[in-house]
Amino acid sequence: MSHSTLHHLALQEKTRREILHKSDLIPPLPDLVTRLLGILNKKDTEPAHLESLLQNDQVLVAKMLAMVNSPFYGLNRTIRTIKDAVMVLGFRGVRSLVLASSTAKFLQRDFACYGHQPKGLWLHAVSVAAGSRALARACHLGADESEMLFVAGLLHDIGKLLLVTYASEAAAGATITGPMCEFERARVGLDHTEAGALVTAKWNLAPEIQELIKAHHEGTHDTLANMIAVVRLADAVAHERGTGYQPGRAPTAVVLPSDLQVLGLTAETWSALRDQLAVVMDESVLALGNLSA
Repeated sequence: MSHSTLHHLALQEKTRREILHKSDLIPPLPDLVTRLLGILNKKDTEPAHLESLLQNDQVLVAKMLAMVNSPFYGLNRTIRTIKDAVMVLGFRGVRSLVLASSTAKFLQRDFACYGHQPKGLWLHAVSVAAGSRALARACHLGADESEMLFVAGLLHDIGKLLLVTYASEAAAGATITGPMCEFERARVGLDHTEAGALVTAKWNLAPEIQELIKAHHEGTHDTLANMIAVVRLADAVAHERGTGYQPGRAPTAVVLPSDLQVLGLTAETWSALRDQLAVVMDESVLALGNLSA
């Protein structure tokens, strides 16, 4: 093994250790959001508990109500309070709103090194989130699973937040010809799927969400195979459409036959569903794409 190869491996391992052990690289969720998610995880929570906690953060409430009243949700009446939102969406639906409202600022940063247009990672994220929830419902995975998949889709690329500085430096003057995960592992030491699991672990999100993010490109999991397939397929549709990417910079869309199989989808069924997901994704971008950071 050459000296240059050894030097590269040593630098790669040093970067990996730095990322894994410097927790300050991971921005925390706002304290109120952390407390709010904690309340939503309790079985005895009442809408009044949420209203009491949110009464001093009208900005977050305004964002959440703007989202739930957008055409994306397609409700037939105006939602004016958090209590109303809980009645219509349930606690898991409100959790999705909280996370979407509070993580928008992280996903609207400059991710040009990944080929994203301005705010492109956010546009891609809301597309995959909406597509994941719609596909889950079409495959009859249930309300709880559908909302978990919305969150997993929203945050599937959150690891880019942790790696963007390193990836930008590594990509400077270089031509990335293969999959970005391979480039990240080779030049940084870990890829954005593993980094995303680290971020969501620090945010104390459900272990299932951590595993879905970690496996959304090429991983497997015995008990989450159908949910992983949902996120991967929604991601593939968003890549195929180039949502949130500069022209010609979107990753190649990959639809794995095994993902279709685990969801019981034929090629014909998937073709029709893909068209439906494209419509849902366009609606999500129109409704949520301009959510203020």
